[in-house]
Amino acid sequence: MTDIPAPPSGWTAAATQAAAELGLGTDWVALAAPDWTRLCRRAGEIVAGQGHAPPAGWEGALARALGRPDPAVARDELARDELAQDAANTVLAERGEVFAPEDDA
Repeated sequence: MTDIPAPPSGWTAAATQAAAELGLGTDWVALAAPDWTRLCRRAGEIVAGQGHAPPAGWEGALARALGRPDPAVARDELARDELAQDAANTVLAERGEVFAPEDDA
């Protein structure tokens, strides 16, 4: 997916309008992932209704513009954390040591 540096004109206003319509408030960082998805979908509908097609990567640009962590960055960080944990577990397994939390009992 192509990422864009900033959301197109009118997207932040559409997000604010969508949040009001959905009763989500404007604490963008505190929105749960499902609510953020609903907000993005509705904001896209609002802007599409104004005759503008959403470009690829607009969700990440909107997140950055509103001070919300970029979902793509969060996914990358989660993947790195999981890989690091897998590597650590592999080392412990090779040594024959316990590596699962439930095995610590």
